[in-house]
Amino acid sequence: MSSTDVPTGAFATAFQDFDIDEVFYKAWQHVENQDGKNFVVEFSLERAQIAFDLGFNEIQELLSQELDDRKDHPVRWINIWDPSAQKDVMDAIGDKYMFSLRLRRLMTTSKSPQDEPRRFKERNRLTMRHQRIAKDLEKGDDATSSIQTQTQTQTETTPPASVEANDNLALYMQVKDTVNYFSTDQTQEAFVIGANWLHRRPAGEREHLNRTSIMPPKHWQWLALCNDHTVLSIHERPSLEAVPEKENKANWHIQEFKFMRAHTLAVLLQLSVKGFELYRNNPLAQSSVRQSLRNSPSTQPQISRHQSGVSFFNNSEIGSLPDEGTSNLFYYLFEDYVAAGPLKAAEQELEEMTHKILSSTRRKKVSKSSEIIPTLHYLSKDLREFKHLFENYKNLISKIIAVGTPNSLHNSQFDSTVLDRKTLQGKVSERKVFLTHSALSRFDRLGDRLQYLMLNTIEGYLEEIGALSTTYFNLTQQKDSQATARLTRSATLLAKLSVFFLPISFMTSYFSVQIEDLYIYWDAKTYWYAFAVIASVSFVSLFFFSRILVFFIDILEDWSARLGDWSGARYRSVRSVLGFKETGDEDEQ
Repeated sequence: MSSTDVPTGAFATAFQDFDIDEVFYKAWQHVENQDGKNFVVEFSLERAQIAFDLGFNEIQELLSQELDDRKDHPVRWINIWDPSAQKDVMDAIGDKYMFSLRLRRLMTTSKSPQDEPRRFKERNRLTMRHQRIAKDLEKGDDATSSIQTQTQTQTETTPPASVEANDNLALYMQVKDTVNYFSTDQTQEAFVIGANWLHRRPAGEREHLNRTSIMPPKHWQWLALCNDHTVLSIHERPSLEAVPEKENKANWHIQEFKFMRAHTLAVLLQLSVKGFELYRNNPLAQSSVRQSLRNSPSTQPQISRHQSGVSFFNNSEIGSLPDEGTSNLFYYLFEDYVAAGPLKAAEQELEEMTHKILSSTRRKKVSKSSEIIPTLHYLSKDLREFKHLFENYKNLISKIIAVGTPNSLHNSQFDSTVLDRKTLQGKVSERKVFLTHSALSRFDRLGDRLQYLMLNTIEGYLEEIGALSTTYFNLTQQKDSQATARLTRSATLLAKLSVFFLPISFMTSYFSVQIEDLYIYWDAKTYWYAFAVIASVSFVSLFFFSRILVFFIDILEDWSARLGDWSGARYRSVRSVLGFKETGDEDEQ
């Protein structure tokens, strides 16, 4: 046995001491290695040990271990990468914690390439400038066609009885790919949640003109809080988003893969004393799981894993260290602030749009609707998706608090100084899984932050987008009205100029007629006298043109009305002479 191995008693697999440098960096490399299968961490306040890539027999032996055999490492974290490639391991875990067959299949069903989210091709038809790099979180016609194609292929090779099941599974995959979907399940041994978590998008080496969605990529993860002080984190096979043009595909996928596992890596490294200093200056990434055991009010000498997984807390005054460690580990795996980062990008984009829209009031400033309208539309869509996501998290937190809150029996009657162990074990069998008071308080505060910091902020951004859209259309309408007014003034000027030059043109045409009986009586003096009179009258008419025009229009309308009345009277008289009856008379009869 090497110096890094820790004796494990009846368990054959050699765990390694997580508090030494060699194992610490080995764990770091394991998380960033795409070929890694799983890892198991067991820890207490004083020590921590870790094992990597356990097989079916090792996992089965680990899960069948007697709970009192690990008093030195009572808290356990089992992490599974890509459960679809480790179905036997998932069966062992499912048997241990009584997962339903349906839940096991959902966890181990891999997403086929045909189910990968498609690029929004319709947006390319609108404008290439606003093509977004991110995937559509809600699929459209392309996703439906892919499901139909997959279903048709499966129908050719699958008995008719299972075709409906395949259709239902394809529909589930499509629904699960929406950002606002989550799943919960509860057994006698565990409480399981599944949801989409976000991760950062690689920055890229080139600058892209296309607008990038503020919605980060997502990945699906299952978390389970078990009754034996065990926490499960199960990461389904990820679907990497499409790589932008001119970017190195391999490097892009490597960066995205690291970002996808960054939160899990942060929680893992801080379970070792070597990782405490790494996150000292990054408060949002700090997870005080193992450190919180130092401040726990519980200093009972008997620290072991109880079958009930129940914390002997009475208003958080009394409790076991394993309960505190398990509850905090579950909370910090759930808490991830990556989703809050894009709100800053939304704020910056709103400021840019506000400047563009308000500056469009200047006459020489030309704002393209092909840039402003699609940007506001896609930004509003991203924010609505964010709103659905945070509402999903908030609902999930409420369910976690409802399941994790001890009932009245635990709150009022669980006092180890009053009840003997046998009676206590009989009563706690009614409640298998719950969280400590400190973890419940953290979840409650997280729910408040989601509401007051995230959801209210998003709602404010959406209202601002609505106000910007209204302002932009009002400004556009105002500029159109001003342009129409300028056009009207130009047309009026041309009409007035025609009033001045049209009589002169007519006079000039008259004097240019080559009729001998006329032009022999004309001379230059006659022409200039006529020109002076007509030009003077035309110039004076310019000032009265509008009134004269209205006057003549009124006269023409009056003449038209009189002509219509006279024609109608003549028509009725002719019909009466010819013996035709009026339509009104026929109706009265």
